[in-house]
Amino acid sequence: MSRLAIRCHPYAPVSADELRDWLSRQVDDLRADSPHAIVRLLRLTQGGPRADLEAGWLLEFELAEDEPPVDGRWLADTLRDMRLLGLQPTLLTPLESGGQENGAFARDQGTTSPRRIA
Repeated sequence: MSRLAIRCHPYAPVSADELRDWLSRQVDDLRADSPHAIVRLLRLTQGGPRADLEAGWLLEFELAEDEPPVDGRWLADTLRDMRLLGLQPTLLTPLESGGQENGAFARDQGTTSPRRIA
């Protein structure tokens, strides 16, 4: 199963509703292109002393074995668009097997050229 996640942290003064709507459209497109994939969009918050602080979003993909891997061109375009919209995306991919725990993710240092996942 292919898995990856993108953590999106807003860094520009853009409406959270506009960003959420754009991310929701991306999720809808992914679900239409890969109907057997699991695609989740999670809102990230951090507890504060007076209220929860909004910290961004987490976009998760889990593709079944028979699904083609995530298209690198689509991924690069999406990361670029996220930056242009005022998000700071961080691409997370599974750690290579070799004694690492299942489900652990590693931050990809170069989000402009994502590495392929198995």
